[in-house]
Amino acid sequence: MKKIMTSAAIGALGVFALAGPAMAAHEGSVYEGTLTELNNSGATGDATIEVSQDGEQMTVSVNAASLDLDFVHAMHIHGIYDGDLSDAPDAGTFSASSCPDFSDDANGDGVLTVAEGAGKYGGVLVSLTTEGDTSADSALAIERFPAGTSVDYSRTIDIPEAMKDELGKVHVVVHGSDTDDSGDETAELASSLNPDLPVDATAPALCGTLTATSAGAVQTGAGGTATDGGLNTAAAAAGLAALAGVVALRRRGAQA
Repeated sequence: MKKIMTSAAIGALGVFALAGPAMAAHEGSVYEGTLTELNNSGATGDATIEVSQDGEQMTVSVNAASLDLDFVHAMHIHGIYDGDLSDAPDAGTFSASSCPDFSDDANGDGVLTVAEGAGKYGGVLVSLTTEGDTSADSALAIERFPAGTSVDYSRTIDIPEAMKDELGKVHVVVHGSDTDDSGDETAELASSLNPDLPVDATAPALCGTLTATSAGAVQTGAGGTATDGGLNTAAAAAGLAALAGVVALRRRGAQA
């Protein structure tokens, strides 16, 4: 079994996407869906969002198995939103989106990158971290995303104001895929987010759409609070730099 990534890199990647028909996030609704593989990751998974009875919180659960990369798997809720979440609900609107596939591989190199997929699922709205902040500022939060070849995640967080009536237009994506079948994340191609990272570190591995399946009272548990806001460039750069450093250490270790 490959050695799991050191804690210094956990949380810089991973993600699955969630979407569905346009409908309001009714109080107590439950959204469920199957996650399908991207980049021939071979992974399987499912996701559920349970909305609290007052409509203010959501319990997000993500399960994934057979991920082909024993590495960090950042996970986010994505969406195509033309405003600023910090100014919601009056700052903009959501557009319907969908999961990407290899037809979105613009340069035809056989690898679907984050940049190529983002045209379908949009930017980060919520970071599905294991603790602490869940806003887009934590999209690359080190040590706060799962790592390994499977994911068993559940957390209750506040629903950003702009998303409350738009859960049918958002996604969740799981990142981290062994695109070159090398057995680790040290691919020759560079990530579309940062040339200092291998493409495997950020390539999407799973994406799914969620559909409202029931409505009713849902218990909310203890969890973090999502802070509305856009992706913080400085925080993202710091996360990428830290992850790049760990990748470099692993490469030097492999050459030793």
